Amino acid sequence: MTKVWFSTYPAIPQLRRKKLPWTREEEEKLKEGFQMYSSLNEKSIPWKNILDYGESVFQKGRTPMDLKDKWRNICKGSLKL
Repeated sequence: MTKVWFSTYPAIPQLRRKKLPWTREEEEKLKEGFQMYSSLNEKSIPWKNILDYGESVFQKGRTPMDLKDKWRNICKGSLKL
């Protein structure tokens, strides 16, 4: 039996968002939001709620996934100290 592979050549480029640097105020609001919401349930952190909590500080276009990734990086950085 012969397998036939279909290709979508040329590849369709994925659109990427422009990288937004984090401000000190955003990082502080993320830390406040994490402290506020993480105590509710240790296993599942409501990143959407944290995003809503800091909507006046977080730059337009930030997503819950951005917050989760930034928090992971903050935690990694604190281990190196």
